[in-house]
Amino acid sequence: MLRFFSRHVTRQKFTGAISKLKEQPRIPINSIDSSTTRSTTSITHPPKEKFMLILGKPGGGKGTISSKILKDFPHMEHISTGDILRQHVREETELGKEAKVYMDHGDLVPDEVMIRLVLDYSTNSIGNGKHLLLDGFPRTINQAVALDESINVEVVVDLNIPTEIIVERIADRWIHAASGRVYNYSYNPPLNHGKDDESGEDLVQRYDDKPKTVRKRLDAYDKVTSPLIQYYEKKGVLKTFSGTMSDKIYPEVKKWLNKMGLNR
Repeated sequence: MLRFFSRHVTRQKFTGAISKLKEQPRIPINSIDSSTTRSTTSITHPPKEKFMLILGKPGGGKGTISSKILKDFPHMEHISTGDILRQHVREETELGKEAKVYMDHGDLVPDEVMIRLVLDYSTNSIGNGKHLLLDGFPRTINQAVALDESINVEVVVDLNIPTEIIVERIADRWIHAASGRVYNYSYNPPLNHGKDDESGEDLVQRYDDKPKTVRKRLDAYDKVTSPLIQYYEKKGVLKTFSGTMSDKIYPEVKKWLNKMGLNR
């Protein structure tokens, strides 16, 4: 279950926590040895918390990889900006009310508001040893630069799945509109082609799942995300993992995250 702290913490508190962490000597991530022991009394111990970002095309297995990461790395906490935004709106927090004004007018929520959502949610994890997995933000180079003014993203996983593989997977997805049951001809086909198993009614394909629509969405993702990938590559914190199956990609992701110190 998602937790929200907007009524109990302030952005100033978060900034203060970050400032205190910055005052402490930092050890480069790649130089941390797995045998390093922790001391609860040493004032020179570097902050343990790391901000991680996962990038991946829609339908490219990002959700599957994220789930595996959260399972294998118990010190990782997931931050889905979309979920947080909707929760703030439902709870009518100050941030939620501010965001709703833009949403009601059909406008995108400004980057500054989205960053405040991330900062607000992250505050409770600063100092308690939790690593944070950012999902859904930043999406653009401008958002990444703005986010860097408040927090330091130290680990970025980029999932590179061939476009045609994703198009094929999504195009194979058909649904029974009345019940919401989902079928996929690649791995979960209906008993009878084009028919729902329980009702026998026709299956339909959502507009967003049609090949032409999927390709358009993936092309848009590539255009927006390419500069973001280059930005984090230049910072030396990004690694790209290519393949077609999550089960084969994930062991390499896990090995790299361990190397980057996310196992502690």
